[in-house]
Amino acid sequence: MATVKNGTAKKVYWILLILSLIIGFIFYGALKDQFSAQVLIFSSGIPFFLFVTGIFGLLWPIIKPAGDEVYISHALLIGLLFIILFFIHVWILLPHICPDFGGCLGV
Repeated sequence: MATVKNGTAKKVYWILLILSLIIGFIFYGALKDQFSAQVLIFSSGIPFFLFVTGIFGLLWPIIKPAGDEVYISHALLIGLLFIILFFIHVWILLPHICPDFGGCLGV
């Protein structure tokens, strides 16, 4: 397996993080009225995925497990990080895109 230099990996994670913010601002700010609410809601997973990948990659050197005994606490910490980011996405960003979320899905 090829190794990646730490500086290169950080650059990639920063690029993913910045790209997610750019996509978010363009599609959900400037071009929000150009797309239907359904398209915006269903495509919101793309910048969310890029953002979570960037955050996780940047935090990995800080939170990576040091031995076998810390894998459970590490898994709980990663789960907590992902659930916090997911709740921000669902409870803050999606209501901003569509205040009547059920109506936007056509339910």
